[in-house]
Amino acid sequence: MNILRYSTNLLPVSLGAIMLTPSSCADGRSSEPAKAKDEQPLNVLFFVSDDMRPNLGCYGDLYAVTPNIDRMASAGVVFSNAYCQQAVSNPSRTSLLTGLRPDETGVVNLETHFRTRLPDLVTLPQLFKNNGYLALGTGKVFHALKETVDPVSWSAPVPNYEVGGYLLPENQGGNGKKNSTEEADVNDTAYVDGKITLDAIKFMARAKAENKPFFLGVGYKKPHAPYVAPKKYWDIYRDKPYVITDRERPVGAPALAFHNNEEIRGYRDVPSVGPIPAEKEQEIVHGYYACISYVDAQVGKVIAALDSLGFGDNTIIVFWGDHGYHLGELDLWCKSTNFELSAKAPLIISAPGMNGNGRSSSAIVEFVDVYPTLAELAGLTPQGKLSGESLVPLLKNPDAKWKNIAFNQFTRPYKAIRKFPPTHMGYSVRTEDWRCTYWWDLKTGEVVEKELYNLKDNRVEKENLAGNPQYAKIEKKLAQMVTDYRNGNYQNIKKR
Repeated sequence: MNILRYSTNLLPVSLGAIMLTPSSCADGRSSEPAKAKDEQPLNVLFFVSDDMRPNLGCYGDLYAVTPNIDRMASAGVVFSNAYCQQAVSNPSRTSLLTGLRPDETGVVNLETHFRTRLPDLVTLPQLFKNNGYLALGTGKVFHALKETVDPVSWSAPVPNYEVGGYLLPENQGGNGKKNSTEEADVNDTAYVDGKITLDAIKFMARAKAENKPFFLGVGYKKPHAPYVAPKKYWDIYRDKPYVITDRERPVGAPALAFHNNEEIRGYRDVPSVGPIPAEKEQEIVHGYYACISYVDAQVGKVIAALDSLGFGDNTIIVFWGDHGYHLGELDLWCKSTNFELSAKAPLIISAPGMNGNGRSSSAIVEFVDVYPTLAELAGLTPQGKLSGESLVPLLKNPDAKWKNIAFNQFTRPYKAIRKFPPTHMGYSVRTEDWRCTYWWDLKTGEVVEKELYNLKDNRVEKENLAGNPQYAKIEKKLAQMVTDYRNGNYQNIKKR
Protein backbone atom coordinates (compact mmCIF):
# COMPACT_ATOMS: atom_id res chain seq x y z
CA MET A 1 0.00 0.00 0.00
CA ASN A 2 3.03 2.26 0.40
CA ILE A 3 1.39 3.64 3.52
CA LEU A 4 3.78 5.39 5.88
CA ARG A 5 4.50 2.99 8.72
CA TYR A 6 2.84 3.51 12.07
CA SER A 7 4.97 2.95 15.12
CA THR A 8 4.13 -0.31 16.83
CA ASN A 9 4.76 1.31 20.21
CA LEU A 10 1.27 2.76 19.80
CA LEU A 11 -0.20 -0.69 20.35
CA PRO A 12 -2.00 -0.88 23.71
CA VAL A 13 -1.59 -4.64 24.06
CA SER A 14 0.66 -7.39 22.80
CA LEU A 15 -0.84 -9.00 19.75
CA GLY A 16 0.38 -12.32 20.99
CA ALA A 17 -1.66 -11.94 24.16
CA ILE A 18 -4.97 -11.56 22.32
CA MET A 19 -7.28 -14.53 22.69
CA LEU A 20 -8.38 -15.89 19.34
CA THR A 21 -11.66 -17.68 18.75
CA PRO A 22 -12.91 -19.52 15.66
CA SER A 23 -15.56 -18.02 13.46
CA SER A 24 -19.00 -18.67 14.90
CA CYS A 25 -21.17 -17.75 11.92
CA ALA A 26 -19.94 -19.39 8.73
CA ASP A 27 -22.17 -18.44 5.82
CA GLY A 28 -23.34 -21.34 3.72
CA ARG A 29 -23.46 -19.15 0.62
CA SER A 30 -19.81 -18.15 0.85
CA SER A 31 -17.56 -18.42 -2.17
CA GLU A 32 -13.86 -17.82 -2.71
CA PRO A 33 -13.02 -14.14 -2.22
CA ALA A 34 -11.72 -12.09 -5.10
CA LYS A 35 -7.96 -11.92 -5.50
CA ALA A 36 -5.69 -8.94 -5.87
CA LYS A 37 -2.97 -8.85 -8.54
CA ASP A 38 -0.63 -10.80 -6.28
CA GLU A 39 -3.34 -13.46 -5.83
CA GLN A 40 -4.12 -12.32 -2.29
CA PRO A 41 -7.66 -11.15 -1.49
CA LEU A 42 -7.89 -7.49 -0.59
CA ASN A 43 -8.92 -6.85 3.00
CA VAL A 44 -11.04 -3.85 3.98
CA LEU A 45 -10.40 -1.76 7.09
CA PHE A 46 -13.46 0.46 7.34
CA PHE A 47 -13.34 3.33 9.84
CA VAL A 48 -16.35 5.52 10.60
CA SER A 49 -16.34 8.39 13.09
CA ASP A 50 -19.61 9.64 14.54
CA ASP A 51 -20.48 13.32 13.87
CA MET A 52 -17.06 14.13 12.43
CA ARG A 53 -17.02 16.92 9.89
CA PRO A 54 -13.84 17.52 7.84
CA ASN A 55 -11.96 19.15 10.75
CA LEU A 56 -8.74 17.30 9.92
CA GLY A 57 -5.28 18.44 8.97
CA CYS A 58 -5.52 16.68 5.61
CA TYR A 59 -8.58 18.84 4.85
CA GLY A 60 -6.65 22.03 5.59
CA ASP A 61 -7.85 22.55 9.17
CA LEU A 62 -4.89 24.24 10.85
CA TYR A 63 -6.46 23.99 14.31
CA ALA A 64 -6.85 20.19 14.27
CA VAL A 65 -4.07 17.84 15.44
CA THR A 66 -4.65 14.64 13.47
CA PRO A 67 -1.27 13.16 12.44
CA ASN A 68 -2.46 9.58 12.01
CA ILE A 69 -5.43 10.26 9.76
CA ASP A 70 -3.29 12.75 7.85
CA ARG A 71 -0.66 10.04 7.36
CA MET A 72 -3.30 7.64 6.11
CA ALA A 73 -4.61 10.32 3.76
CA SER A 74 -1.13 10.86 2.34
CA ALA A 75 -1.26 7.27 1.04
CA GLY A 76 -4.80 7.51 -0.33
CA VAL A 77 -7.25 9.85 -2.03
CA VAL A 78 -8.91 12.61 0.01
CA PHE A 79 -12.37 13.47 -1.29
CA SER A 80 -12.71 17.14 -0.47
CA ASN A 81 -16.37 17.34 -1.52
CA ALA A 82 -18.07 14.22 -0.14
CA TYR A 83 -21.71 14.39 0.94
CA CYS A 84 -24.00 12.21 3.02
CA GLN A 85 -27.58 11.50 1.98
CA GLN A 86 -29.17 12.61 5.27
CA ALA A 87 -27.36 14.35 8.11
CA VAL A 88 -28.20 12.09 11.02
CA SER A 89 -26.76 8.73 11.97
CA ASN A 90 -29.21 6.00 11.00
CA PRO A 91 -30.27 7.29 7.57
CA SER A 92 -26.72 8.23 6.60
CA ARG A 93 -25.13 4.95 7.66
CA THR A 94 -27.97 2.94 6.19
CA SER A 95 -27.56 4.72 2.88
CA LEU A 96 -23.84 4.11 2.63
CA LEU A 97 -23.99 0.50 3.86
CA THR A 98 -26.87 -0.46 1.56
CA GLY A 99 -25.84 1.65 -1.44
CA LEU A 100 -29.37 3.09 -1.57
CA ARG A 101 -30.88 6.50 -0.92
CA PRO A 102 -33.09 7.25 2.12
CA ASP A 103 -36.37 7.17 0.21
CA GLU A 104 -35.35 3.80 -1.26
CA THR A 105 -34.57 2.26 2.13
CA GLY A 106 -37.44 3.97 3.94
CA VAL A 107 -35.02 5.06 6.67
CA VAL A 108 -35.33 8.77 7.47
CA ASN A 109 -35.17 8.64 11.28
CA LEU A 110 -33.02 7.16 14.03
CA GLU A 111 -35.19 4.15 14.81
CA THR A 112 -36.40 2.52 11.59
CA HIS A 113 -34.47 -0.53 10.40
CA PHE A 114 -34.16 -0.94 6.65
CA ARG A 115 -35.04 -4.65 6.83
CA THR A 116 -38.63 -3.81 7.71
CA ARG A 117 -38.91 -2.66 4.10
CA LEU A 118 -36.09 -4.58 2.41
CA PRO A 119 -35.68 -7.86 4.33
CA ASP A 120 -33.48 -9.57 1.74
CA LEU A 121 -31.13 -6.70 0.95
CA VAL A 122 -27.40 -7.54 1.00
CA THR A 123 -25.41 -4.88 2.84
CA LEU A 124 -21.81 -3.92 2.19
CA PRO A 125 -20.27 -6.06 4.96
CA GLN A 126 -22.70 -8.83 4.15
CA LEU A 127 -21.49 -8.86 0.53
CA PHE A 128 -17.97 -9.54 1.79
CA LYS A 129 -19.21 -12.15 4.25
CA ASN A 130 -21.10 -13.92 1.46
CA ASN A 131 -17.87 -14.06 -0.52
CA GLY A 132 -15.76 -15.84 2.06
CA TYR A 133 -14.57 -12.91 4.16
CA LEU A 134 -14.54 -12.69 7.92
CA ALA A 135 -16.88 -9.72 8.38
CA LEU A 136 -16.45 -8.28 11.85
CA GLY A 137 -17.60 -5.01 13.37
CA THR A 138 -17.04 -3.13 16.59
CA GLY A 139 -18.52 0.08 17.90
CA LYS A 140 -21.04 2.05 15.88
CA VAL A 141 -20.95 0.95 12.25
CA PHE A 142 -24.65 0.64 11.59
CA HIS A 143 -26.69 2.86 13.89
CA ALA A 144 -26.15 1.29 17.27
CA LEU A 145 -29.68 0.77 18.55
CA LYS A 146 -30.49 -2.87 19.27
CA GLU A 147 -33.01 -2.80 16.42
CA THR A 148 -30.60 -1.42 13.80
CA VAL A 149 -27.20 -3.12 14.22
CA ASP A 150 -28.20 -5.77 11.63
CA PRO A 151 -26.54 -8.97 12.93
CA VAL A 152 -27.05 -10.76 9.60
CA SER A 153 -24.38 -8.51 8.09
CA TRP A 154 -21.64 -9.84 10.34
CA SER A 155 -19.77 -13.10 10.98
CA ALA A 156 -20.08 -12.59 14.75
CA PRO A 157 -22.06 -10.33 17.10
CA VAL A 158 -20.96 -6.69 17.25
CA PRO A 159 -19.90 -5.71 20.81
CA ASN A 160 -22.36 -3.36 22.48
CA TYR A 161 -20.91 -0.05 23.67
CA GLU A 162 -24.12 1.92 24.06
CA VAL A 163 -23.72 2.41 27.81
CA GLY A 164 -20.97 3.67 30.08
CA GLY A 165 -19.81 6.73 28.18
CA TYR A 166 -18.86 8.79 31.22
CA LEU A 167 -16.22 8.14 33.91
CA LEU A 168 -16.35 11.01 36.42
CA PRO A 169 -18.60 10.72 39.50
CA GLU A 170 -20.62 13.85 38.69
CA ASN A 171 -21.81 12.21 35.49
CA GLN A 172 -22.92 8.94 37.04
CA GLY A 173 -26.44 7.88 38.03
CA GLY A 174 -29.86 9.28 37.22
CA ASN A 175 -31.68 9.45 33.93
CA GLY A 176 -31.17 11.63 30.88
CA LYS A 177 -28.14 13.44 29.55
CA LYS A 178 -25.45 14.63 31.94
CA ASN A 179 -22.75 17.21 31.17
CA SER A 180 -21.87 17.95 27.57
CA THR A 181 -18.13 17.51 28.22
CA GLU A 182 -15.83 15.41 30.36
CA GLU A 183 -12.08 15.01 30.65
CA ALA A 184 -10.57 12.38 32.91
CA ASP A 185 -6.88 11.72 33.45
CA VAL A 186 -7.06 8.13 32.25
CA ASN A 187 -5.57 5.98 29.52
CA ASP A 188 -7.24 5.60 26.15
CA THR A 189 -8.93 2.30 26.92
CA ALA A 190 -10.87 3.73 29.86
CA TYR A 191 -13.28 5.37 27.43
CA VAL A 192 -15.32 3.50 24.85
CA ASP A 193 -13.32 4.36 21.73
CA GLY A 194 -10.19 2.87 23.28
CA LYS A 195 -12.09 -0.37 23.90
CA ILE A 196 -13.26 -0.35 20.28
CA THR A 197 -9.60 -0.10 19.24
CA LEU A 198 -8.75 -3.19 21.30
CA ASP A 199 -11.55 -5.07 19.56
CA ALA A 200 -10.31 -4.02 16.14
CA ILE A 201 -6.79 -5.26 16.86
CA LYS A 202 -8.13 -8.51 18.28
CA PHE A 203 -10.33 -9.07 15.23
CA MET A 204 -7.42 -8.56 12.82
CA ALA A 205 -5.34 -11.01 14.82
CA ARG A 206 -8.22 -13.48 14.56
CA ALA A 207 -8.30 -13.09 10.77
CA LYS A 208 -4.54 -13.74 10.73
CA ALA A 209 -4.90 -16.86 12.84
CA GLU A 210 -7.75 -18.19 10.69
CA ASN A 211 -5.95 -17.23 7.47
CA LYS A 212 -9.06 -15.47 6.17
CA PRO A 213 -9.49 -12.15 4.39
CA PHE A 214 -11.47 -9.64 6.42
CA PHE A 215 -13.90 -6.77 6.22
CA LEU A 216 -13.47 -4.96 9.54
CA GLY A 217 -15.87 -2.16 10.47
CA VAL A 218 -14.52 0.10 13.23
CA GLY A 219 -17.15 2.57 14.39
CA TYR A 220 -15.79 5.24 16.73
CA LYS A 221 -18.35 6.99 18.92
CA LYS A 222 -16.59 10.34 18.96
CA PRO A 223 -16.65 13.25 18.37
CA HIS A 224 -20.41 12.79 18.96
CA ALA A 225 -21.63 14.58 22.09
CA PRO A 226 -21.06 14.27 24.97
CA TYR A 227 -17.53 15.34 24.20
CA VAL A 228 -15.63 12.99 26.50
CA ALA A 229 -11.97 12.07 26.02
CA PRO A 230 -8.84 11.47 28.10
CA LYS A 231 -7.24 14.60 29.51
CA LYS A 232 -4.14 14.38 27.27
CA TYR A 233 -6.29 15.12 24.22
CA TRP A 234 -7.89 18.10 25.91
CA ASP A 235 -4.37 19.32 26.72
CA ILE A 236 -3.54 19.55 23.01
CA TYR A 237 -5.98 22.45 22.65
CA ARG A 238 -5.52 24.03 26.07
CA ASP A 239 -5.34 27.83 25.93
CA LYS A 240 -6.06 27.82 22.17
CA PRO A 241 -9.24 29.88 21.69
CA TYR A 242 -11.40 28.89 18.75
CA VAL A 243 -13.04 31.57 16.62
CA ILE A 244 -16.57 30.66 15.55
CA THR A 245 -17.25 32.20 12.14
CA ASP A 246 -20.34 32.70 9.98
CA ARG A 247 -22.67 32.92 12.96
CA GLU A 248 -25.54 34.61 11.17
CA ARG A 249 -28.42 32.76 9.56
CA PRO A 250 -28.47 33.22 5.77
CA VAL A 251 -30.44 36.26 4.70
CA GLY A 252 -33.94 35.22 3.66
CA ALA A 253 -33.60 31.60 4.80
CA PRO A 254 -36.93 30.06 5.89
CA ALA A 255 -37.46 29.08 9.52
CA LEU A 256 -38.27 25.53 8.36
CA ALA A 257 -34.62 25.03 7.43
CA PHE A 258 -33.50 25.38 11.06
CA HIS A 259 -33.97 23.64 14.38
CA ASN A 260 -33.63 24.91 17.96
CA ASN A 261 -30.39 23.09 18.75
CA GLU A 262 -32.35 20.51 20.70
CA GLU A 263 -29.52 17.97 20.67
CA ILE A 264 -26.95 20.11 22.47
CA ARG A 265 -29.56 21.78 24.68
CA GLY A 266 -30.48 18.37 26.05
CA TYR A 267 -27.30 18.34 28.16
CA ARG A 268 -27.78 19.70 31.66
CA ASP A 269 -24.91 22.24 31.43
CA VAL A 270 -26.28 23.89 28.27
CA PRO A 271 -29.20 26.37 28.53
CA SER A 272 -32.48 24.97 27.27
CA VAL A 273 -33.38 28.36 25.77
CA GLY A 274 -31.55 31.52 24.81
CA PRO A 275 -27.92 32.00 23.82
CA ILE A 276 -25.22 29.56 24.88
CA PRO A 277 -22.63 31.43 27.00
CA ALA A 278 -19.36 32.12 25.23
CA GLU A 279 -17.41 30.12 27.82
CA LYS A 280 -19.62 27.09 27.24
CA GLU A 281 -19.26 27.45 23.47
CA GLN A 282 -15.49 27.36 23.85
CA GLU A 283 -15.71 24.33 26.11
CA ILE A 284 -17.91 22.49 23.59
CA VAL A 285 -15.60 23.23 20.67
CA HIS A 286 -12.57 22.36 22.80
CA GLY A 287 -14.20 19.02 23.62
CA TYR A 288 -15.16 18.38 20.00
CA TYR A 289 -11.56 18.80 18.84
CA ALA A 290 -10.20 16.80 21.78
CA CYS A 291 -12.45 13.96 20.68
CA ILE A 292 -11.19 14.27 17.09
CA SER A 293 -7.60 13.90 18.29
CA TYR A 294 -8.65 10.97 20.49
CA VAL A 295 -10.16 9.22 17.46
CA ASP A 296 -7.06 10.05 15.43
CA ALA A 297 -4.86 8.30 17.99
CA GLN A 298 -7.09 5.21 17.86
CA VAL A 299 -6.86 5.11 14.06
CA GLY A 300 -3.07 5.19 14.40
CA LYS A 301 -3.08 2.24 16.78
CA VAL A 302 -5.28 0.13 14.52
CA ILE A 303 -3.17 0.85 11.43
CA ALA A 304 0.00 0.11 13.40
CA ALA A 305 -1.47 -3.29 14.22
CA LEU A 306 -2.51 -3.77 10.60
CA ASP A 307 1.10 -3.28 9.53
CA SER A 308 2.49 -5.44 12.34
CA LEU A 309 0.26 -8.29 11.25
CA GLY A 310 1.49 -8.02 7.68
CA PHE A 311 -1.76 -6.71 6.18
CA GLY A 312 -0.65 -3.18 5.30
CA ASP A 313 0.16 -3.76 1.66
CA ASN A 314 -2.98 -5.74 0.89
CA THR A 315 -5.72 -3.76 2.62
CA ILE A 316 -8.11 -1.08 1.44
CA ILE A 317 -8.49 1.51 4.19
CA VAL A 318 -11.56 3.75 4.30
CA PHE A 319 -12.13 6.60 6.73
CA TRP A 320 -15.37 8.57 6.75
CA GLY A 321 -17.57 10.63 9.05
CA ASP A 322 -21.27 9.78 8.90
CA HIS A 323 -22.26 13.43 8.25
CA GLY A 324 -21.20 16.99 8.91
CA TYR A 325 -21.75 19.21 11.93
CA HIS A 326 -22.40 22.79 13.01
CA LEU A 327 -20.23 24.43 15.66
CA GLY A 328 -22.18 27.64 16.06
CA GLU A 329 -22.22 28.58 12.38
CA LEU A 330 -25.56 29.73 10.96
CA ASP A 331 -26.90 29.94 14.52
CA LEU A 332 -26.79 26.12 14.68
CA TRP A 333 -25.18 23.37 16.74
CA CYS A 334 -24.83 19.70 15.81
CA LYS A 335 -26.39 18.30 12.61
CA SER A 336 -29.93 17.61 11.26
CA THR A 337 -30.11 20.25 8.50
CA ASN A 338 -29.77 20.42 4.73
CA PHE A 339 -27.06 23.05 4.95
CA GLU A 340 -23.54 22.55 3.64
CA LEU A 341 -21.92 22.01 7.03
CA SER A 342 -24.36 19.22 7.91
CA ALA A 343 -24.20 17.45 4.56
CA LYS A 344 -20.45 17.56 3.93
CA ALA A 345 -18.23 15.00 5.64
CA PRO A 346 -14.75 13.48 5.36
CA LEU A 347 -14.12 10.56 3.03
CA ILE A 348 -10.64 9.09 2.48
CA ILE A 349 -9.94 5.90 0.55
CA SER A 350 -6.48 4.33 0.46
CA ALA A 351 -6.41 1.35 -1.91
CA PRO A 352 -3.33 -0.56 -3.11
CA GLY A 353 -2.00 0.36 -6.52
CA MET A 354 -4.20 3.38 -7.24
CA ASN A 355 -2.43 6.10 -9.25
CA GLY A 356 -4.31 8.79 -7.36
CA ASN A 357 -2.88 7.84 -3.97
CA GLY A 358 -1.40 10.85 -2.20
CA ARG A 359 -3.70 13.30 -3.94
CA SER A 360 -7.01 15.04 -3.31
CA SER A 361 -10.08 14.96 -5.52
CA SER A 362 -12.37 17.98 -5.72
CA ALA A 363 -15.12 15.95 -7.42
CA ILE A 364 -18.51 16.07 -5.73
CA VAL A 365 -19.21 12.53 -4.54
CA GLU A 366 -21.91 10.87 -2.45
CA PHE A 367 -21.84 8.27 0.27
CA VAL A 368 -23.94 5.92 -1.88
CA ASP A 369 -20.84 5.74 -4.12
CA VAL A 370 -18.78 3.91 -1.48
CA TYR A 371 -20.51 0.50 -1.72
CA PRO A 372 -19.94 0.06 -5.48
CA THR A 373 -16.38 1.36 -5.05
CA LEU A 374 -15.39 -1.28 -2.51
CA ALA A 375 -17.16 -4.01 -4.46
CA GLU A 376 -15.20 -3.10 -7.59
CA LEU A 377 -11.87 -2.82 -5.77
CA ALA A 378 -12.35 -6.27 -4.26
CA GLY A 379 -13.69 -7.78 -7.48
CA LEU A 380 -17.07 -8.64 -5.96
CA THR A 381 -20.42 -8.52 -7.71
CA PRO A 382 -23.15 -6.71 -5.75
CA GLN A 383 -26.16 -8.92 -5.05
CA GLY A 384 -28.75 -6.27 -5.84
CA LYS A 385 -29.37 -2.78 -7.20
CA LEU A 386 -27.10 0.04 -6.10
CA SER A 387 -27.80 3.74 -6.56
CA GLY A 388 -24.26 5.10 -6.44
CA GLU A 389 -21.37 5.02 -8.89
CA SER A 390 -17.97 3.47 -8.25
CA LEU A 391 -15.27 5.99 -7.33
CA VAL A 392 -12.52 3.82 -8.81
CA PRO A 393 -12.04 6.20 -11.79
CA LEU A 394 -11.29 8.99 -9.27
CA LEU A 395 -8.95 6.73 -7.29
CA LYS A 396 -7.02 6.20 -10.52
CA ASN A 397 -7.21 9.84 -11.57
CA PRO A 398 -8.58 12.35 -9.02
CA ASP A 399 -9.11 14.85 -11.83
CA ALA A 400 -11.24 12.51 -13.94
CA LYS A 401 -14.53 13.81 -15.32
CA TRP A 402 -17.32 13.23 -12.81
CA LYS A 403 -21.04 13.89 -12.32
CA ASN A 404 -20.38 16.56 -9.61
CA ILE A 405 -23.89 16.36 -8.17
CA ALA A 406 -24.89 15.28 -4.65
CA PHE A 407 -28.32 15.01 -3.02
CA ASN A 408 -29.43 15.03 0.57
CA GLN A 409 -32.66 15.48 2.50
CA PHE A 410 -34.05 16.12 5.96
CA THR A 411 -37.37 16.00 7.79
CA ARG A 412 -39.22 18.49 9.93
CA PRO A 413 -40.17 18.93 12.69
CA TYR A 414 -36.96 18.05 14.49
CA LYS A 415 -38.66 15.40 16.63
CA ALA A 416 -39.40 13.42 13.45
CA ILE A 417 -35.93 11.92 13.87
CA ARG A 418 -37.54 9.74 16.57
CA LYS A 419 -40.36 8.21 14.52
CA PHE A 420 -42.68 11.17 15.12
CA PRO A 421 -44.62 11.56 11.86
CA PRO A 422 -42.84 14.18 9.74
CA THR A 423 -44.86 17.04 8.32
CA HIS A 424 -42.25 18.26 5.82
CA MET A 425 -39.30 16.94 3.87
CA GLY A 426 -36.60 19.15 2.40
CA TYR A 427 -34.72 17.81 -0.62
CA SER A 428 -31.41 19.42 -1.54
CA VAL A 429 -28.98 19.26 -4.46
CA ARG A 430 -25.34 20.40 -4.40
CA THR A 431 -23.61 21.25 -7.65
CA GLU A 432 -20.20 22.83 -8.22
CA ASP A 433 -21.43 26.34 -7.40
CA TRP A 434 -24.90 25.99 -5.92
CA ARG A 435 -27.09 24.43 -3.27
CA CYS A 436 -30.83 24.34 -3.91
CA THR A 437 -33.34 23.04 -1.36
CA TYR A 438 -37.10 22.74 -1.76
CA TRP A 439 -39.40 21.85 1.12
CA TRP A 440 -42.52 19.77 0.53
CA ASP A 441 -45.57 19.61 2.77
CA LEU A 442 -45.98 15.84 3.06
CA LYS A 443 -49.73 16.08 3.55
CA THR A 444 -50.58 18.30 0.59
CA GLY A 445 -47.64 17.44 -1.68
CA GLU A 446 -47.02 21.14 -2.24
CA VAL A 447 -43.71 22.99 -2.15
CA VAL A 448 -43.92 25.44 0.76
CA GLU A 449 -40.38 26.85 1.00
CA LYS A 450 -37.53 27.36 -1.46
CA GLU A 451 -33.82 27.95 -0.94
CA LEU A 452 -31.05 28.77 -3.40
CA TYR A 453 -27.50 29.57 -2.31
CA ASN A 454 -24.40 30.52 -4.27
CA LEU A 455 -21.49 28.56 -2.78
CA LYS A 456 -18.93 29.31 -5.45
CA ASP A 457 -17.03 31.70 -3.23
CA ASN A 458 -18.62 30.93 0.14
CA ARG A 459 -17.87 28.24 2.70
CA VAL A 460 -21.45 28.37 3.95
CA GLU A 461 -24.82 29.66 2.80
CA LYS A 462 -25.03 33.46 2.97
CA GLU A 463 -28.18 34.62 1.18
CA ASN A 464 -31.27 32.81 -0.08
CA LEU A 465 -31.57 33.75 -3.76
CA ALA A 466 -34.68 31.68 -4.50
CA GLY A 467 -37.23 33.76 -6.38
CA ASN A 468 -34.63 36.29 -7.51
CA PRO A 469 -35.25 36.90 -11.26
CA GLN A 470 -31.50 37.20 -11.83
CA TYR A 471 -31.08 33.54 -10.93
CA ALA A 472 -34.34 32.19 -12.33
CA LYS A 473 -32.63 30.03 -14.97
CA ILE A 474 -30.33 28.23 -12.56
CA GLU A 475 -33.12 27.86 -10.00
CA LYS A 476 -35.41 26.28 -12.58
CA LYS A 477 -32.73 23.76 -13.55
CA LEU A 478 -31.86 22.84 -9.96
CA ALA A 479 -35.51 22.78 -8.88
CA GLN A 480 -36.22 20.19 -11.58
CA MET A 481 -33.32 18.08 -10.32
CA VAL A 482 -34.59 18.28 -6.75
CA THR A 483 -38.12 17.43 -7.91
CA ASP A 484 -36.88 14.43 -9.87
CA TYR A 485 -34.94 13.27 -6.83
CA ARG A 486 -37.96 13.69 -4.58
CA ASN A 487 -40.08 11.69 -7.05
CA GLY A 488 -37.52 8.91 -7.33
CA ASN A 489 -36.68 9.69 -10.97
CA TYR A 490 -33.00 8.96 -10.48
CA GLN A 491 -32.43 8.06 -14.12
CA ASN A 492 -33.54 11.55 -15.18
CA ILE A 493 -30.94 13.02 -12.87
CA LYS A 494 -28.14 10.90 -14.33
CA LYS A 495 -28.94 12.14 -17.82
CA ARG A 496 -28.44 15.78 -16.90
